[in-house]
Amino acid sequence: MQILLVRHAKAVDTRSAQTDYERWLTKDGRETMSLVGEALVKWELRYSRIYTSPLVRAVQTAELLAASQPSFNGPVEVLSALSTEEGTMAQVLEPLEDAEDDELIVMVSHMPKIGLLAAHLGRLTTTPSFQPASACLLSVEAGPEANGCFQWMLDPETLERKRA
Repeated sequence: MQILLVRHAKAVDTRSAQTDYERWLTKDGRETMSLVGEALVKWELRYSRIYTSPLVRAVQTAELLAASQPSFNGPVEVLSALSTEEGTMAQVLEPLEDAEDDELIVMVSHMPKIGLLAAHLGRLTTTPSFQPASACLLSVEAGPEANGCFQWMLDPETLERKRA
């Protein structure tokens, strides 16, 4: 299977929302994520499932990705373990256990969790840093071990894929 890890797009600062949980995407963040979604479609990536942190900015990012994918007909599912403060790595990986080899699963989260997840799944020696709206594609063996291989990182400013 393939896993596309995505950091939420740029959100309003902490003074604009009552809580961190409620921070929403800025206009620039929405526009950037729409362009990222278009680039992913151009590269013929077809999502099977989308999981997102329950925080507002992550849900909005996931919804924009779903809307950009004409063939996506699955729900955007909230996975609490993808939030910044909740869940273990095992809980994040649980939905991957029954995934098929030909699936492309999207997971939307936050730093530092998204970087730790990329390092874990990709068997990387360092934790990659994700800018807002960046994405990382990994090829992963289906099953409980979830051993994977880093494919590329998408730079949201240039919309270019960068290899390790």
